[in-house]
Amino acid sequence: MKKTGLSLVLLMLLFSCKQDTKKLLSGKWHVVAFENNLQKLIGKWNAVHLTNPGMDSTAKLNQIYIDTLGKNNNAATNIQLYGTANMDSLKALLQVQFDSARKMRDYGVKSTSFYFGENGLAILSFQGNIDSSAWYIDSLGFLILDDLNSATKGEKVRMEIVSVSDTAMQLKFRDNGEYSVVTFHPEGERITKKEPEADTWFNFRNDGVVELTVDKETDTASWNLENDTVITVKSIIKTAEGEPMKWNILAIGQDNLTLKIIENSAISTLTFKREGK
Repeated sequence: MKKTGLSLVLLMLLFSCKQDTKKLLSGKWHVVAFENNLQKLIGKWNAVHLTNPGMDSTAKLNQIYIDTLGKNNNAATNIQLYGTANMDSLKALLQVQFDSARKMRDYGVKSTSFYFGENGLAILSFQGNIDSSAWYIDSLGFLILDDLNSATKGEKVRMEIVSVSDTAMQLKFRDNGEYSVVTFHPEGERITKKEPEADTWFNFRNDGVVELTVDKETDTASWNLENDTVITVKSIIKTAEGEPMKWNILAIGQDNLTLKIIENSAISTLTFKREGK
């Protein structure tokens, strides 16, 4: 009995939250800011740093080896092991080789750039070698580079977008069985937040219809609050697979609303103000 009573209380609380959110949503909202994950990528990015746990660990061990080379041996042992008793000269030589390899790696990273075009074409530059790929974001949010060269056409590279902002982007990918993370900085000024189109409104009506107004052209769809944070939108607005869209409520108040809308792998964040505010 106690368990059943608790369940009823929880159901009543959930119903109450849903009703409160539905009441807050009802009304006309004006889009005042728009951000899209695809828009964030567009433009040229220059690589500045690469992190690979395996390579970094090996480099650290190699540096320790150079620093401690012959340290606990006598001259005779060092001659037997390394062919010389002059460890300082040998360590200096090894350090030059080690630093040279590290500089070559850094040069390779810093001479890499990616350009993502609005037309879905990516231009990739590696130490002066230019390649081209089609690019898009898949349904899981991964960046896909689809090679367009005739010799390797159809080969795909899948990268995780670790982060992307106005000032930096990090991509994670598998390299020789290990994961690498490359940090890029943008070339030129970035504009990741777009101004919404003029006169853009969402009107959530109490009869379960949402009116979408963009540049004075109005469309309609049915809407329902699936839970306290998800709006299900049916009929007119559908995904490519024909399934109802789900709009995530990121924030809501009396006068403000933020929605995340995913459509064809594009993730948009829309910020609204209630009409008249």
